[in-house]
Amino acid sequence: RGSPAPIGFGASSRATQTPAMALIGVLSVNSTEDAKCLADIDADGALIADADSTEELASLAEALGSTPWGARVDDLNGETAGGLIQQGCDFFLVNADSVTVEAAKDERAAFILSLPEGANDGFLRALEDLPITAAFTSLASDGPLTLQRLIDVGSLRTMFDKYLLVQVNPGLSARELEGLRDMGVDALVVDVAAASEDSLKALKESLLKLPRQRKPSSEKTSAVLPSGLSGGNAHSDHEEE
Repeated sequence: RGSPAPIGFGASSRATQTPAMALIGVLSVNSTEDAKCLADIDADGALIADADSTEELASLAEALGSTPWGARVDDLNGETAGGLIQQGCDFFLVNADSVTVEAAKDERAAFILSLPEGANDGFLRALEDLPITAAFTSLASDGPLTLQRLIDVGSLRTMFDKYLLVQVNPGLSARELEGLRDMGVDALVVDVAAASEDSLKALKESLLKLPRQRKPSSEKTSAVLPSGLSGGNAHSDHEEE
């Protein structure tokens, strides 16, 4: 969320520019250079894919600077979560069957649930009552983004109000970004090892230039017929409630 514009004039009084969708980079625990790259492009977050090995987390967190970072953990209990939080972990990406309720109830960090492939409607509706902040799914694949993949994202988006994070290929076009934005995606997750620093910078700049999501059709002004054209007697008396 950007800061509101303060009262005054000049560049220093302008509000902080925020992207239409957040950008989160996936990196390995021993990828210090990738961590520095995310810090240089001012990424919105970093996700460490193999955080079960915590020995090198200190140097990685130092390379990330002020960039928030999270961990993808296969089996997460309260003790493991507490240890990672003490090292500076801000959020966790977990599977529903491998994280304990005790860990997920820890309010010191955010919890992102990885959606299983083919999750049914009952599973998706239940997300609203879980102690999680967001849901995660992947669209990363060979080839361009198709309408079917947008339909898949849109179907997920209608089932819950939690934030939605989607992993994508780094070289998305402006129109593909618009399509994901219009489907209600809140953050893009990109594998840093599969992208160059220039492509990550370009993606970050594209997200900053991308306009905010358009208002849904339900908020648009609807036509109203004149009373003389509506059915029934316009002059009939109404019963008292």
